[in-house]
Amino acid sequence: MGSPAEVVTPLQGLYEQGAAHGLTLVGIVSQPARPAGRGGKLADPPVAIFGREHSIPTLQPESAKDAGFLESVRRLQPDVIITAAYGQILTDEFLKIPKIATINIHPSLLPSYRGATPIPAALMDGLKTTGVTILFTVKQLDAGNIISQKTFEIGPSETTLGLTHRLFSESSSMLLDALSLLSKDPGFKGTPQDAAVATFCRKISKDMGQIDWSMDAVTIFNRYRAFHPWPGSYTNLGSKVIAITEMSCVDSDGSKGKPGTFGYDKSIKAMTVDCGKGSIRINKLKPAGGKEMDAASFWNGLKDRSAPQFHG
Repeated sequence: MGSPAEVVTPLQGLYEQGAAHGLTLVGIVSQPARPAGRGGKLADPPVAIFGREHSIPTLQPESAKDAGFLESVRRLQPDVIITAAYGQILTDEFLKIPKIATINIHPSLLPSYRGATPIPAALMDGLKTTGVTILFTVKQLDAGNIISQKTFEIGPSETTLGLTHRLFSESSSMLLDALSLLSKDPGFKGTPQDAAVATFCRKISKDMGQIDWSMDAVTIFNRYRAFHPWPGSYTNLGSKVIAITEMSCVDSDGSKGKPGTFGYDKSIKAMTVDCGKGSIRINKLKPAGGKEMDAASFWNGLKDRSAPQFHG
């Protein structure tokens, strides 16, 4: 059970290698088709597309509570149900369906970062490591016993987009091992989480992408990493909204001028922006309604280059 492109990798691993582990993939559940693109045409989630392309029974209920859907899942007679970024709350009635258990792939080291946005949350907090947890699904959010867990380093410039793909890719072998364990020992209960040290993800909204240049450079850069690809990082120049599509943290200590003031450095072919503490290097930008461009093109297109300033 899943929807986005990132979780196709463990699904594909199960499809291609499951038989060698004594496993049979009996069905896929994904979100319904939704309007996408400028034309608003209905488009299936990547997980559903994978299912249809490989002739696997694929269900796309509007609600996982729907009686007809629950009956369809019962007819599949699953021993184990796997969820990975599925996007709907599962009821007690649903959790009773599989013979052994429902399990979940969660991209954090639980009990840290329970919730829907563990990867952006870890990046916003500037963590150097994170991980993947395979756990039993229970009614309480991400609170089930842990089946397996693995730690991974976070690259210094890694974004939510790249880290999400990498962690779910790494989860593929973990999932097969977890399923093999449950096949051999259906009564396996896993390791309880310590609820006393549990932390939860914050909800991310569109307005969080607005850059506050009075923050320190490290914080701004970590938020850029966390918000790529959504909601992105953006700022204003006069009345224009400018999306910052590629940046790096140049100086984490010094502060040369008023936050948001920027200039162009020919030696590095990038713009540098002063922050509350330190400075940020901008390599690529995208004005609202325009095309992405490099820093030199943006700088050369400015009418006034005398201490221009971004603002919130």
